[in-house]
Order: sequence, then structure tokens, then C-alpha cells
Amino acid sequence: MEKKLSVKNREDGVVLHGNLFYDENSKKGLILLLHGMAEHKERYAYVINRLVEAGYAVLSTDERGHGESAVVKGYFAKEKGWLRNVSDQHALYEEAKKIVDLPLIVFGHSMGTLVTRSFLKRYEDEITKVVMTGTPSNNKAVGVAIILSGLIAKVRGEEYRSPLLNKLCFGAFNSAVKDPKTEFDWLSVNEENVQKYIADDDCGYVFTAKGFKDMFEGMKDVYDVEGWAPKKKDLPIRFFSGSEDPCMTNLDGLKEAVDILHKQGYENVEYKVYEGYRHEILNEDIKDQVIDDILAFLNS
Repeated sequence: MEKKLSVKNREDGVVLHGNLFYDENSKKGLILLLHGMAEHKERYAYVINRLVEAGYAVLSTDERGHGESAVVKGYFAKEKGWLRNVSDQHALYEEAKKIVDLPLIVFGHSMGTLVTRSFLKRYEDEITKVVMTGTPSNNKAVGVAIILSGLIAKVRGEEYRSPLLNKLCFGAFNSAVKDPKTEFDWLSVNEENVQKYIADDDCGYVFTAKGFKDMFEGMKDVYDVEGWAPKKKDLPIRFFSGSEDPCMTNLDGLKEAVDILHKQGYENVEYKVYEGYRHEILNEDIKDQVIDDILAFLNS
């Protein structure tokens, strides 16, 4: 069963959209599924089907600036863009909860892992488990990136799509790929998946300058020690990544993400790496193995 949901943000009137999937066997939990940067919820149909078959309800959302929720692609909001996106996801969850009142599990991919941790930072008491795939490394120059993207947005306009910001963010990602055929080969070893991504008009676009600024502020929010006050210190949190994922900087970035959560006080944080695979492990030829591993964690 599929039910379309939407919420209107009271501060700026933007309407956010999501799809709730469930059936009579969906009794184990409600999974809030958060996609990555410059993509959309429809790309997760296979994962969603597997999760529902396993007894979960799934709320798959389009975040601000993405898919059905995009007023402008790659643009969150004029003010408080990152935090509005996080609160919008919570509002969509509250709508889904009216239909399927089940324990909340938050599942984020790539940029969605940043949203997941910002969500965790604010709504920990409502969460029972956390799953993250393809998490980005902490950018040590995030403060400079915020200033630069803010300056470009001010000079060129908030909706300006800066080749410089895009290159700084993604320019090195293909460097580890031998003889890349496209600029997006870093996404996946699966060439068919890369071609589908390129052919999708709602994927791969350059973020706006303000969108980059908001995303960098989200990264700062996640990796900053300020604002964390964990109460559920035994909350189960798991990271899953491909060993060749350039977003995690040769495993060091993934380990730092885990270590930071440990330092914040979370004691039950672990990770698993899939050798030879890249960023979108949910779209590689081992996707069933990855989903099986995720389900083993969720069912444990």
C-alpha cells in the first residue's frame, strides 16, 4: 500500500512531499528514509520493497530542493535552510505516524546521513535505531566553505550555480577511478546505475550557492561538539559503506564519523565496509547483501 503525504512549512510556505509504504505485515517499525544530494526518493524503490517485505513501514521523502519538494533544485530556503529541512522531515514523520504508529528508525544515505544526524541531535527520544550508508567525511575547511559559499551567494545571487563550489565539493571524487567514462563514475561500479543517474533530470544537477552554504552548515552541525546531549547512549547506530567511496576519504572519514558519535556519548556505534564498491552501495550488484545486512541489524 502506498499513501502520498505532504506538509506545509509554516515559516515559508514550502510544501514537502513523501510517500508512505506499508502493508498488513508492517509491524516492526517505521523507517524514515532520507536520500542524498541531488537525487530523489523514487530511486529507492527496490530498497523500499525489500524493507516492506521484511515487515517494516517506510516513509520515503523528497527533501527541500529535491524531487517533488523542489521549488528550486538544490535550494533549501532563504533562511535556516538546513534546520528547516530537518524539521520538515520530522513533520512528515508525524503525519506518517498518524497512519502507522510504529517505532521510528532513521535511515539516511550520503547527504541524508548528515540530515539523519542533525535529526538525531534534536529528536533522539523518538528514535529506536539509526542506519547510514555512504556517509560524507568531515570537511576540515567547512568554516571557510561556509564563508565562501555565502559570499558567492551574496555577490552572484542565492540561486547561482557555482562551478567553483561544485568543483571544490566533487572535483576530486573521480580521481581514484581508473579510466573513468563519465564524471559520475565515482558513484558506482555498476555502469548501468551511473547511466540511469545521468539520464535522470532530477539527479546530478549543480547545487545553488545558498544550497551549498546550507549543506556546509549541516556538516558543521553534525561534526561540531556543541549541541549534543545524548540520553540514549546505547542507541544502536550502524554505518555501511563501500571501500572505494571517495566521500569517506579512504575509510578515515568513516572512522571519524563513528569516533565523533562515540565521543558524544553513543556507545553502540559500528560500521561495515564492502570491499571494491563505491558510494551507492544500495545500487551496486551486492545490493541484496547490503540490504540483508541492514535487515539483520534492524531485526536484531
